[in-house]
Amino acid sequence: MADTGPVLTSCIIFYLSIGAAIFQIFEEPNWKAARDKYIEQKENILRSGNVTKETLDEILKIASEAAGQGVAITGDNHRNSWDWGNSVIFAATIVTTIAEGYGNVAPKTNAGRVFCILYGLCGIPLCLVWISTLGSFFGDRAKRLSGILIEKGLTSEKKVQLTCTALFLLWGLLVHLVIPPLVFMSVEGWSYLEGIYFSFITLTTVGFGDYVAGVNPDIEYPKLYRIIAELWMYMGLAWLSLFFSWNVHMVVKAHKVLKKKRHHRHRNRPLYMESDSEDEKQQQPEARPTVVDIFNFLSEKDEDYSTVIKEIGINARKRKPPPIQNINRSKSCSDILANNIQTLEHSPRHKRHISLSEVFANA
Repeated sequence: MADTGPVLTSCIIFYLSIGAAIFQIFEEPNWKAARDKYIEQKENILRSGNVTKETLDEILKIASEAAGQGVAITGDNHRNSWDWGNSVIFAATIVTTIAEGYGNVAPKTNAGRVFCILYGLCGIPLCLVWISTLGSFFGDRAKRLSGILIEKGLTSEKKVQLTCTALFLLWGLLVHLVIPPLVFMSVEGWSYLEGIYFSFITLTTVGFGDYVAGVNPDIEYPKLYRIIAELWMYMGLAWLSLFFSWNVHMVVKAHKVLKKKRHHRHRNRPLYMESDSEDEKQQQPEARPTVVDIFNFLSEKDEDYSTVIKEIGINARKRKPPPIQNINRSKSCSDILANNIQTLEHSPRHKRHISLSEVFANA
């Protein structure tokens, strides 16, 4: 996070700003035209005086069309869905894959819809990388906390791991699921159940759109309310993705432990042999850890066929070739003569047969 975090964060901010500006250019004029048309048609109906069945159907049709364009159909306050702030929120819902408020806030022009597709194709991978980096940042903070606990005198690795895991879960539940509904109760007027329902549906990227924060035209929201809500959403996505990864890892680990116990039970291993092996493990001195990483499973490599073959090739290249030894070869092998090859008159593997004429000649 220390290396790539600021760069990715700057890219996300720049990308959201550019997207918000383009969405505002495409969609805001269409929304203003739909709002003016709805106000004019509503005034015409009120001037007619008599409300018949045909008039009622016309009212419902006008209200349905206005709602489809994102215009508030109740009251006289019309919240601009495509100003700068709301355009940034909409751009954020695209890159985070949260369908928050879809049906009320969505592109209505052809240019806006085409840009929404292109914007999501580029923005969603960028946001996923950034959220993954943010999750790694949380993991580094947990590792640093474990180092502080060890320095304070908590020597047991299991206790440090349990403490860090409990603080991680407690912090995430309080900041992202328990406290936010209280804020929504105060600002939005929801119940606590509705607030926690909205928090969970939003952070899990389900986003039904039945509850959306900061869109009621009759409420005067604080200026920083939507910004804080967006930061909460990003932090919650990072924490929840890390929590789900940790949860899956714990389930897989528990399954492996149960499978191992079942395997030992089928083998009918004597109890005294297990106790001896456990005593040997306890007698071996263990090095005192400096930090405990409760998310070390994120850095573990999954071994498959391709990775194993690749590691074999890397290890083979690292090995030094054996030294070249002097090899005795006959003169008949002239094509492989080298500096380190000694030539002989005959092959060393076969005895030379000497004729009688050579014996007499030598005598």
